[in-house]
Amino acid sequence: MAQKHILVGNWKMNLGPAKAMEMAAHFLPLAKNLQKSEIWVTPPFTSIAAVTDVLKGSKIRVGAQNVHWAESGAFTGEVSVAMLRECGCSYAITGHSERRHVFGETSELVAKRTLGALKSGLCVILCVGEKLDERENGATLEVIKAQLAPVLKELTPELAKNLVLAYEPVWAIGTGKVAAIKDIEETHQGIIGHWQKSCAAPCPPILYGGSVDPDNATAILKVQGVGGCLIGGASIHPEKFPKLVAIAEQ
Repeated sequence: MAQKHILVGNWKMNLGPAKAMEMAAHFLPLAKNLQKSEIWVTPPFTSIAAVTDVLKGSKIRVGAQNVHWAESGAFTGEVSVAMLRECGCSYAITGHSERRHVFGETSELVAKRTLGALKSGLCVILCVGEKLDERENGATLEVIKAQLAPVLKELTPELAKNLVLAYEPVWAIGTGKVAAIKDIEETHQGIIGHWQKSCAAPCPPILYGGSVDPDNATAILKVQGVGGCLIGGASIHPEKFPKLVAIAEQ
């Protein structure tokens, strides 16, 4: 049986608890008859519990946009795996380009978050991707290899079972620009090839993220090596996201 496409809505810093509950209610009918896809939603921290309440009993998974590696402690502004689990989370995103390039998180810090969460039994979506100048200089795969290196150094086959990767070219996030289909396929295949050489575990599903919408999703989801999409703006659009689910179900 073919692996289901994973559609992950990253709501970013949008939708407080009341609005998030309204949005989650729109998602409920979408999950009733899924055959070829899964829906995961990632609200801001303050809205996770509210969204979990709305989606309780459905097949939709709820996650967080970041996570700390420690169980507790003096880490102002951070959230632990235990706290996320108590709110109903089953996964977290790490290494999103905004965390790396807006907030300065290094690949080493991202690896600590990723490995810490995996060791605590939480599923993790690890994001990798290049900036525009790196793409233009032909350094896409080298950048991604460097981002993966500190994770692969300590990753075991057992931990890898709970890992999902997301390739998101930084220059395509929220800009309306989308990587050419051949470039998406080339990069996903490059990641798979590097993974197979570097890790004893099978390569995890690799999502594509970067201005995904109903106009380009059909072509993206047909690309060999694309395991689904990490969706930003369209995931909080009540008309666009159902269209994306319908496309994934085709």
